[in-house]
Amino acid sequence: MAIAGGVSITFPPKNGYIYEEGMLNSPNGHCYALDKNAQGTIEGNGIGVVVLKKLSAAIDDKDIIYAVVKGSAVNNDGNNKLNFTAPSLSGIESVIREAYKKSGVDLKMVKYIEMHGTGTPLGDAVEIAALKSVFAEQNNTECIIGSVKANIG
Repeated sequence: MAIAGGVSITFPPKNGYIYEEGMLNSPNGHCYALDKNAQGTIEGNGIGVVVLKKLSAAIDDKDIIYAVVKGSAVNNDGNNKLNFTAPSLSGIESVIREAYKKSGVDLKMVKYIEMHGTGTPLGDAVEIAALKSVFAEQNNTECIIGSVKANIG
């Protein structure tokens, strides 16, 4: 068994920011990830922790299983990025392909994806374009997308 998690806490607490047009921060203090109103993101404090365990051991122990990780992938698109904070289309496409290849999941069966969602017009457009491209290769034209990010910053 393993415990994996992350935390982000700003200390001392910040009270706002100066908005600069074209930069990462939202002009109105709201994050609209994957939304036509996306104009930027906001900072947030939070913590997340998951317990990871082999599926067979969880079944044997009669654990409550909320999700099964079937595959994962990591990449760094480095110089191919659109800018310092925006990913490249080819980088996102390749990491999606690799994760699904490792998982053994048929993309035609995927009907929902929980995405990062940058909350920025440029980043969201690149993420959506990459998903459309990879899913179209597998003839999957119907998939719902969502992002919890807008709820936490």
